Amino acid sequence: MRFEGGFQGRCNKLVDGCYSFWQAGLLPLLHRALFKEGESELSRQRWMFEQQALQEYILLCCQNPTGGLLDKPGKSRDFYHTCYCLSGLSIAQHFGNTDLHHEMILGMEENRLAPTHPVYNICPEKVARALQFFLRLPVPGGNKQPEASAEDRQSDPDADNDATASGSADQS
Repeated sequence: MRFEGGFQGRCNKLVDGCYSFWQAGLLPLLHRALFKEGESELSRQRWMFEQQALQEYILLCCQNPTGGLLDKPGKSRDFYHTCYCLSGLSIAQHFGNTDLHHEMILGMEENRLAPTHPVYNICPEKVARALQFFLRLPVPGGNKQPEASAEDRQSDPDADNDATASGSADQS
């Protein structure tokens, strides 16, 4: 994380608003993985980056006065950077999951965004609903026996005889 409060994509590059999600979204995943491994030094209040600094960068440097967000001051707004700046802002505002949740909202309450899932980049409730929906569906082709390929039939000399025998039995 740079002095400006945002993330950059590579060393010696300028901070870019879209990395607010691409970098900050990785850290909750890493945090959860380390926590599951028993890492006792992890915070139970915040992610492993300066959440306030990232919010400041997005709110102060990335907003276009006429709407939308941009990668850095002096650049034009676009849908891509608007999406990922908002997603990064959400991650910076929300720590935890449904069992343990802390918020850190910079500025007024109207700055508050809904939480976003760090993998799917949609609200966690929508992820849960999608998983429930797809887990109820049958697995395609799950009950069918795999058909023998032409190669398998060539290696089994009795396969053609069985088919011929069953075909001739049906005709009598």
